Amino acid sequence: MAEISDKYHEEANLLSRLDRMPITRSSIGIMLLLALVWIIEAFDIGVVGQVVLVLKKIWNLSPGDVGLLGISSTIGIVIGVCCAGRLIDKFGRKKILICGVVWFTFFTLIGAVFPNLYWIVTMRFVAGLGEGAVFPLPYLLISEFVGAKRRGALASTANAILCAAYVLPSIIGAWALAKFPLEVAWRIPFIAGGIPIIVAFAIAKWLPESPRWLLQQGRTEEVHKLVNRLEDEAGIEHDLNFTNISILKSLKAQEQEKKHVGIATLFKSPYLSRSLIAWGLYTGTMIFWYAMLVYAPTIFANKGFNLGSAVLFTGAMMVIGGIGEVGIGYLSDTYGRKPVYLIYSVLAAVGCILLAQVTALPGLIIGGIIAAFFGFGTLPCAKVYIAEQYPTSLRGAGSGVGEAVARLLGGVLATYYISFILAAGGVKAVFWFVAAAFIFFVIPFMLWGQETAGLSVEETGSSSENEPVQTEPQLKGINS
Repeated sequence: MAEISDKYHEEANLLSRLDRMPITRSSIGIMLLLALVWIIEAFDIGVVGQVVLVLKKIWNLSPGDVGLLGISSTIGIVIGVCCAGRLIDKFGRKKILICGVVWFTFFTLIGAVFPNLYWIVTMRFVAGLGEGAVFPLPYLLISEFVGAKRRGALASTANAILCAAYVLPSIIGAWALAKFPLEVAWRIPFIAGGIPIIVAFAIAKWLPESPRWLLQQGRTEEVHKLVNRLEDEAGIEHDLNFTNISILKSLKAQEQEKKHVGIATLFKSPYLSRSLIAWGLYTGTMIFWYAMLVYAPTIFANKGFNLGSAVLFTGAMMVIGGIGEVGIGYLSDTYGRKPVYLIYSVLAAVGCILLAQVTALPGLIIGGIIAAFFGFGTLPCAKVYIAEQYPTSLRGAGSGVGEAVARLLGGVLATYYISFILAAGGVKAVFWFVAAAFIFFVIPFMLWGQETAGLSVEETGSSSENEPVQTEPQLKGINS
């Protein structure tokens, strides 16, 4: 019994020390590696908008063909995240990340081989399986590496790089359109998307495994070495008595439940209500995200932009969205997830309504800036919020299923039917639909969602519903 108690205190000490850690050289390196993963995944996903724009013109694609091409990789992503969730919890974050990167870059590359719609759709679907495995992992790793006070800010800063990276397919697409005939130009983004397969070697060499996952596997000595190294970099004493009491209580509760944890646990109290709220929040963001990613070049071309300008304006919106993502991270860590997310959602809806109603170019630009800044800006907060709802033993599964649900509803169903909304009701109907989605999904979050800012993931992921959530951790053993 004393041995079990010592185990809890040792793990609580390591997690408490990790949670108080300032930004160090190693943590910056970890963030840069994860940001690099986001960049190559952003490029891989973003190529679809450029391909749709070109192939619709040269192959006379029907709305159904456009919708199929638009959702093909997303269907793969939905299946990929569902399958990867438990694999991430079982085999570790790092192994699945490496396998996923190799998978999706390879199948993106060979998508350029044959000029056939169904070949491209099939390769986008298969690549999506790898993208789905990778999607939740950077957020998961950030939530498990970074302390409570900086979790939102660092996730948002890294994700801003992801958002800004979506300009890369636009740049490559615009360059390809300018330099090559259309029959060749659509292949260039696929070829460029296969080159970053080499990033997998950098991940294998320099990215450490999640310390929280290592503790779940009983690999405590590896966590000791990691925490000691980070403290040495930060100039912090190795305080073996420093413990956040809330983390200690949460570890004990999680240990009692660990034998019964599985996918089915997500659909039991308290995780069911948490999941529905968090997944809904992310779904609203995904509807906006995919509407812009897949259809924005086509929509702006319909508004009078030439093909190159439509692609570049879409890319500019991604960069603006990246700035919004940096903002939401720091603001939500300081003022709370709920009030900041509400403000972002309302203003994103306002931007969409402007895009729906305004026809003059200056108004379109203003509406695009507002929609991009606040709409894309919601993404990292929604993703981190999902990861904050679960204990370590369930975090991979919860994040994976959340990705699958949001991308099924926002990335597959909504994206597919937007092509018909666009054909039947025009641009105005699309933007009103997206604006309504933001407001619809933020209401349950504001009414029933838990506030997670400033708390460790052990506290936010605790299954205890009756204990009051502490805004300040109880600490013991702090050396003065």
